[in-house]
Amino acid sequence: MTQTNHDLGNTRDIDVIDQFLDVKDLYLIDIGCGNMGLSKALAKRGARVLGIDPDPIQAEKNRTAAAVENVDFKECGADSIPVEDGSVDGVIFPYSLHHIPSSVYPAVFRELDRILKDQGFVYVMEPVAAGDLNEVMRLFHDEAEVRQAAQRALDTLAIPRYSDVSHIHYRIPLQYASWDEYEAKYVGSSYNTASYTSEQVQDAAVKARFLALGEPTGFRFESPMKVTYLRGQRISQLEQQEESA
Repeated sequence: MTQTNHDLGNTRDIDVIDQFLDVKDLYLIDIGCGNMGLSKALAKRGARVLGIDPDPIQAEKNRTAAAVENVDFKECGADSIPVEDGSVDGVIFPYSLHHIPSSVYPAVFRELDRILKDQGFVYVMEPVAAGDLNEVMRLFHDEAEVRQAAQRALDTLAIPRYSDVSHIHYRIPLQYASWDEYEAKYVGSSYNTASYTSEQVQDAAVKARFLALGEPTGFRFESPMKVTYLRGQRISQLEQQEESA
């Protein structure tokens, strides 16, 4: 196995994708696609994309949205993707792996093994539980544990099975106009309704922390990110068991 590390400084998710992935003419799965913004960006770059998301509220929005060429949507989870065996060039998890229950991870990675072509890739974008914005968010939604679980799943179930592994680190500059904009972002989300309430977001301590950290910089923040990019020769589960025996 070859492992490489990259530190790209301040940049955007899509710029990192453009640097590492040539998606033209590929068939991709956008797992946990949300509003399908990434799916549409990938399609503009020449890919054919199936976005999947299990959230029923977002799914209904996606089904009723205007059609986009080379973009399709299915309401489903990552452990049961409605495509043929060996038909997919790559899968992308945009901030979504840590939203999957840890008990489902083995089934998810088995499903990826089923749908990916022999040289198919896995590209996992995950926020890092660090930085000023994390200090605000953890007051109403502490994701440190689920993010650690997602990384453990990658370390044990995915990374050992690929011959070429890249760990890509960068920071996304984020600008908010005010507390009201930050509050609206999380009060309006549908996928975390079981994790926190609007009242928790609007708690006085959350607002005070946001203002204390944001006012000195004009509400400019940096969100640290890590991408785990897996590609190359894939080791079957049987071969992996034999190697570890």
